[in-house]
Amino acid sequence: MQFLYHKNSGAQLIKLENEEFSHLKVRRIKLGVCLKLRNLNDEHLFSYEVIKLDRHSCVLKLLKSDFVPMPKNHLALALAVIEPKILEKTLAFLNEIGIAKLILVYTHFSQRNFKIDKNRFERILINSCEQCGRSFKMEIEIFNDIENFLKAYPHTILVDFSGKKEEFDKDKLYFIGPEGGFSEKEKLLFKRKICLDCAYILRSQSAIMAVAAKISI
Repeated sequence: MQFLYHKNSGAQLIKLENEEFSHLKVRRIKLGVCLKLRNLNDEHLFSYEVIKLDRHSCVLKLLKSDFVPMPKNHLALALAVIEPKILEKTLAFLNEIGIAKLILVYTHFSQRNFKIDKNRFERILINSCEQCGRSFKMEIEIFNDIENFLKAYPHTILVDFSGKKEEFDKDKLYFIGPEGGFSEKEKLLFKRKICLDCAYILRSQSAIMAVAAKISI
């Protein structure tokens, strides 16, 4: 763990309890130990000392604040809504590889009973940031249909087997479909299509990871 997240990081005193404290309890921290915290809203890394400790909570006192800028980018990807359990496994990878924004779109082949648990996604991204050291969480935006998505992002490029073979560009927005791909009606809505140079049919999870790797490395 590179740091501990707390929304009030930067305050003179912070009390950790319940789930926030459980991570530290496992590490068996002691009085006087210095901990690094971030609030994931700015680029400051805060150093705190444990000044009070009991079985269920601890109190931290701010020692110093360091401005530690992190590399920034505007990398974004769009993905049709897929099964939440699969999507959850993908979030940490995209966050750690540096994707700035993930846009989720309900498409014709997206099952409408798949509901997005924003709070759970938030916890996954926070944990990912703590592990990889990223100071800002990947942003998530959701659209209920392709039509409204295209109004907001009219120059989106569809990732599809019928597309052209060309290099991926980190300044472009690519849209990966659900299991089963896009409907013919949906494909007609896009002016540009690109294909992944792969001999096999990829799952949505594999496809977005492949595209993310191409535009981020």
